[in-house]
Amino acid sequence: MTTITPESCKHCTVPVTADQTVCGFCASYTPPETVAQRIDVAVNKVDLLRHDLNEILRELPESAPLFAVADIVVALGHLRRAAVALDRATDALETDSQAVTQ
Repeated sequence: MTTITPESCKHCTVPVTADQTVCGFCASYTPPETVAQRIDVAVNKVDLLRHDLNEILRELPESAPLFAVADIVVALGHLRRAAVALDRATDALETDSQAVTQ
């Protein structure tokens, strides 16, 4: 008796037809974001916020209170340093995850 072994999806064990290489689930599957990717999104949001605050700072009238302007400038500095620190953390996490997968 001859047995026919069905083709399997190249990513999992679901049987597929001869003209398919990937099952329907694997074809539409989107893996969850990694922590490093989520931090990278946060860095992008911080950069957008910095850009918006810089525009606001340029549009302030000359009669704006000095301490308010100083607070905005200090906040911009903190946001820049936060973006740098988050980038460093992302790099470390990506390096660590690459070492784990090897």
